[in-house]
Amino acid sequence: MKAKVQYNDFKGTVAADISDMIAVNKGNYISSIGEYFGVDQERFRVVGVSLQGIQNFELTMLCVDSVKSTPFKDHLVKMQFDLDAEGQKQMLGLLFKRLNVVLFDSGEENFDNDNYDEIVNYADHHQKEYLD
Repeated sequence: MKAKVQYNDFKGTVAADISDMIAVNKGNYISSIGEYFGVDQERFRVVGVSLQGIQNFELTMLCVDSVKSTPFKDHLVKMQFDLDAEGQKQMLGLLFKRLNVVLFDSGEENFDNDNYDEIVNYADHHQKEYLD
């Protein structure tokens, strides 16, 4: 499953470290996030997490439903969580200790985030303009 939005103007990758609060209490696995939220571990095996939105932030867990799965096919469900405004604001900090999102124009994914020649500072190469 890949991330996608309406137009996919930008594409890239993401990497994250689980928050210490979840890791210390539940472990540092995707399933630990489900366990932290009280997902029924007997029925659902959390295999992924999807975060979407800016103003109406959504958390979805991708789970294998053991009741509806067969020996031939895992039954994958998207389990949505209802978050109030405060929950939406705090979710990233609750889930992750570090988060890195790298985006390129669609079609430019061949550039590697670690394959750069130099790190420069914006202020060293631009004049400051004061806006009214």
